[in-house]
Amino acid sequence: MIAQDHLQVYELKLVTRGPLFIGSGEKTPKKEFIFNARKNTVAFLNEPLFFDLLIRRGLVDQFEAFCLRPGGDLYVFLFRECGLMQHEVAPAIRYEVSVGDAIDAQHSLKDICRFMRDTQGRAYIPGSSIKGAIRTALLYQAMAGENAETHMAERELPEWKYLHSLNLNQRNARDAVNSIMRGIQISDSKPIDDRMFTLVQKIDSSVTGDTHAINLCRECIAPGAAVCLRLTLDQSILKGRITVQSIMDAINMFAEYGRRAYASHFAPPINPAPLSGQNTLYIGGGAGFFTKSLAYPYLGEEQGLVYTSEYLARAFRKHYHDRDKALGISPRTMKYGRFKGRLYSFGACEVIIG
Repeated sequence: MIAQDHLQVYELKLVTRGPLFIGSGEKTPKKEFIFNARKNTVAFLNEPLFFDLLIRRGLVDQFEAFCLRPGGDLYVFLFRECGLMQHEVAPAIRYEVSVGDAIDAQHSLKDICRFMRDTQGRAYIPGSSIKGAIRTALLYQAMAGENAETHMAERELPEWKYLHSLNLNQRNARDAVNSIMRGIQISDSKPIDDRMFTLVQKIDSSVTGDTHAINLCRECIAPGAAVCLRLTLDQSILKGRITVQSIMDAINMFAEYGRRAYASHFAPPINPAPLSGQNTLYIGGGAGFFTKSLAYPYLGEEQGLVYTSEYLARAFRKHYHDRDKALGISPRTMKYGRFKGRLYSFGACEVIIG
């Protein structure tokens, strides 16, 4: 820790205990990446350089025909149909990652949801993603022990009642200027090496432990990686009400609540990876609704089930979440990703602050 007047600056390290996905919103179709089965990698293209290659080799019409026909593999098209050499295509490749267990030569390719990257194409974790997950844990800590029956008439969690404690705008308590979270700043991570990435297919696991592979492939930081960010606590705002210790306590309280109130309803799937649960924060896409919602602790488990199943039934009308009530838990699946033959909880990260 480095103290600078009222500022306390810490290194915040995330150690991925499951695949971590922070989506950029970009999806690469199956015909726009190069799958190399021998190397077990996927290469993503630098589009301007790739089209320059097609133009120079007179392959534009052939590529258009390739895109329009059903099926097809860009690797086969470039190297077998067009007769290109590796050294010709290499300058048009932006970067490549391991395909992990997500793609194999015997099955059809999948579109790939891409990880967050900066304007230079370097992967990073936005500090806002970590701060949002910590805010949820602090909110749970603030409301823990309250009588849930007093909340049933409210339709949404009033965050301002718990976190808007600065009284800077006394006329409007809901104004974000009053939020104590203003005293917590988390930097974006340093650029993340592409060798730390792997492709991961989403796996849903039911309450009975049965699994179902979803045709969704994500570019993820692989389990076992370490990523560093900077955490700054401004004690001129926080005044000791939030410290590193209280943040870690909140993270552990919320993780323990998740295990007791949610995960305990599910039988483990076959071959799950062990998860210690110490200092575990669930981050990013695929981490699951329960890690981002406080409906259960706020309303109580019975009313939280009703609220969540009805909310999900409205949001995903084809998924029949109204049936979750009969199972006693909603959502009715836990989210995993397969890596080196084992199932890992999506988004699980160990937090180390020092």
